[in-house]
Amino acid sequence: MTAQHPVGVRQHLARVTRDIHEALHNDPVLSVLSAPTLTPATYRAALQVFSVFYQSVERKRVALASYDDFALQNECSALSRDLGGCASDAPDLSLSNSMQMLGALYVAHGASFGRGTFRTNVTRRLPDHSHAFVGLRTDAPRWKTLVATLDDAGQDAVNLRHIQTGATRAFAYVDRAARAMTLPDRPENAVVA
Repeated sequence: MTAQHPVGVRQHLARVTRDIHEALHNDPVLSVLSAPTLTPATYRAALQVFSVFYQSVERKRVALASYDDFALQNECSALSRDLGGCASDAPDLSLSNSMQMLGALYVAHGASFGRGTFRTNVTRRLPDHSHAFVGLRTDAPRWKTLVATLDDAGQDAVNLRHIQTGATRAFAYVDRAARAMTLPDRPENAVVA
């Protein structure tokens, strides 16, 4: 069964995940990366959310033995450097097949474009902190290959549903991780003795 889309799979995924994706741009933990109120503690909290997500996707990718060309070791290593080697003990991302993994990889690699929107703010406001993760640039050839892989696999309607499920679950995972994180610099999170 073939899926017919007037636009590519990437554009389809962007459309069907738009609401949760845009909500993450306004998330209190993640949006601080672009804010003038960025502090070392809030930067660390946001990086921890990314670390939990990237490590979970990479663990699942390895477990599914899929898409070695789209591995996330660089992102995981950069986050580990920024966080001083702290490893996350987060639950795995719930993906059951390689097509769902492809959808999650779309989210993970697509986030490199988002990093560009807060890179300057982070490096300017926290010049003495590690910027390994935010310093990673979009790997244009790899992104182009990922988009082509999405378009090829997404021609099959069943595959497209799995890819969409993977992307949606990936965004939802980031949302849950961000909601579980507290911002230590906020007065409402202060411990009162």
